Amino acid sequence: MASYYAIVVLSVLSFFIAAGHALDERVLQTTLYVKQTPAQDQRTVGTDSTAVIINWVIKDGPDATSNTIGHAEGLTIYANQAQSFWVTIMDMVFEGGSLAGSTLKVMGLHGGMSSGPGQWSIMGGTGELTMARGIINYKIIQEDSTSRTFEICISAYYTTKYTIPVCGGIGGIFP
Repeated sequence: MASYYAIVVLSVLSFFIAAGHALDERVLQTTLYVKQTPAQDQRTVGTDSTAVIINWVIKDGPDATSNTIGHAEGLTIYANQAQSFWVTIMDMVFEGGSLAGSTLKVMGLHGGMSSGPGQWSIMGGTGELTMARGIINYKIIQEDSTSRTFEICISAYYTTKYTIPVCGGIGGIFP
């Protein structure tokens, strides 16, 4: 009887160990810069300017000579007039650098910064950043009448694209 329990315990242990390593989870921690230039990279939806389509530039440094490595593409909606907050839903699409070909799905508030730095949620990703989840801490490091620069500190867990099974041939479910 003791050997039966030992086999059950070992089986359960091996299952949990295998399940814990089923995905090759990695960590991304990096600092990037998002440049918002409303006259060049935004357009309003409708006539009241409370919804804006965005295509902000992502750079690897804060100055004008820094490399453009992608764009933050999405929508921002004026949600709280009292605090001047905008709800932003965007894809960070990386076109250059070590993250080229990957995206992050990001959402959160930005705007009236009297309370200090802000935070956005990472709710997904593609390419090298498959199944990303985490946060982006940001602060505005430059702002004038024509542009605003966000310093963004990305902290995310993700699974590389090579560890996720691809569609096709799985029990005939996928063509």
